Amino acid sequence: MNISQDNTVKFFLSTEDGTIIYAHPMLPQEDFPVGSPIFAMPDQGEQELDTTLVIKDEQHGVFDLYRLDNRYFKGIIGILRKDRVRENAIGQLEEEHRDLKAIFESSHDGIVVADGTGLFVRINNSYQQITGIAKENIIGSTAAEIVKKGIVSDSGTLEVLKTGQPYTIHQTFRSGRQSVVTSTPIFDENNNIFRVVTNVRDMTEINRLREELAQSKEKLDEYTKILETLTAEQKLAHSLVFRSRKMSIVTDAALKFAKVDAPLLIGGESGVGKEVIADLVYKNSSRSNARFLKINCGAIPENLLESELFGYVGGAFTGAKRDGVAGLFETAHGGTVLLDEIGELPLALQVKLLRFVQQREFYRVGGKKLIQVDVRIIAATNRDLQEMVSQKLFRSDLFYRLNVLKITIPPLRERAEDIIPLANFFLEKYNKKYSLKKRISGEVYRILTNHTWVGNVRELENVVERLVVVCERDEITAEYLPEEIRKTVAGAPPVIIPGESSQKTYKEAKEEFEKEFFRQAIAKYKTSRRVAEQLAVDHSTVVKKAAKYELSLSQKPG
Repeated sequence: MNISQDNTVKFFLSTEDGTIIYAHPMLPQEDFPVGSPIFAMPDQGEQELDTTLVIKDEQHGVFDLYRLDNRYFKGIIGILRKDRVRENAIGQLEEEHRDLKAIFESSHDGIVVADGTGLFVRINNSYQQITGIAKENIIGSTAAEIVKKGIVSDSGTLEVLKTGQPYTIHQTFRSGRQSVVTSTPIFDENNNIFRVVTNVRDMTEINRLREELAQSKEKLDEYTKILETLTAEQKLAHSLVFRSRKMSIVTDAALKFAKVDAPLLIGGESGVGKEVIADLVYKNSSRSNARFLKINCGAIPENLLESELFGYVGGAFTGAKRDGVAGLFETAHGGTVLLDEIGELPLALQVKLLRFVQQREFYRVGGKKLIQVDVRIIAATNRDLQEMVSQKLFRSDLFYRLNVLKITIPPLRERAEDIIPLANFFLEKYNKKYSLKKRISGEVYRILTNHTWVGNVRELENVVERLVVVCERDEITAEYLPEEIRKTVAGAPPVIIPGESSQKTYKEAKEEFEKEFFRQAIAKYKTSRRVAEQLAVDHSTVVKKAAKYELSLSQKPG
């Protein structure tokens, strides 16, 4: 209640020690409780105490205190002074105005205020700094006028006046600053809009930081890919030795297929390195920290293979363990399984494997509980499964489920450029194993390079280990080679090996090697296009080398 609202003189009476004995009825009784001390009396003898009393706050008034001493009353009277009420009210308003103005101007956001007609009446300095629009171009103009003049492209104030709802837009001002502009209506007691307050938040710096963050993320993604590539190459360098383009294609496919969980079928002759490629896929996959279990389907008797793969329950057959045993798939949960020699899997067992490949679920041998596991399946074979399907030796549905991804490893005889690097790799391996320092002669390199290697890489490794062990000298010479290898390459052209004793200059040796290299390729592949394709060089390179070394190319189209 405001006690200065009318002309009634309002007062209270108290004893000399400040205890209220009467309060005018229009004074708030909770602020002037009879019988309670309301102030401490100053020690003055004058009739007018020249003392003001502020009760609660300035809206309740300022009182002048007088001492009374007559036959009617002895004590203190406090009379409300209206002039001081007005002075204090004005002072309060001025202070509030200063506070609001300071707050208004201290905001980092731009603020502009319009009245209920859209006429702008107030603007802060931040608005001018953000938008680049001077105060005189805004104050006294309406929202419609500044849009029409092209000072701004859009106005949230106009939208608020139309809809009565807050409105937010993204706006770029003539200053080039990108901003989020929000206009909000303020309603009077009759629910009419009498002010629209527009807040302009500068997003330029935030947008710049957002762009920098996006660019940083792109760079991080790029560096992550590079790191993944380098990591893969490092793993590759420790597990694979090759120089041929054909094996480069194989390893690229393996690294690509490692990133997905689809079934993978690896084909190729015995000894080409199917298990090595399977290892490469596993090590570069998301399952590399889980188990990688391998089973040779051709090395386990048919009557035991099912229990090896799927496990069994207690009492499933004579000799079974009482608690049963988990099979390969169950043990490898979360990891990867290699089914080597998948072509040797019996037809009866192929049905159960098909269900597992499709559903990732199975029953143990003798069991009734359905078991679900999560594994990736890699299958490997040296047989032509498609031909086996046509001969009804392999189920077509299982073949198609396993053949989602396919890698075929070429035999060693089709990538002769890998023979010497592999031979050196195995030489180092077995020198280290047997604490020796053997080296291979140029003649042995020539023979190894021209051998057909029916057993592929496995055969080459066995031969190199044998040479390291049986050769009695530091240099391994042709006499220590198995006779069947020496016979198959009798009369083969020499292979120039770096480090071999020779009177030729480097340039002469290089040209001799190049000539012999292209001579063999042309003799085998005949046409320039076929030679270029096999050697992974340009067609023009083959033509130039043939002309340089006087080698005859076939004229048949190729």
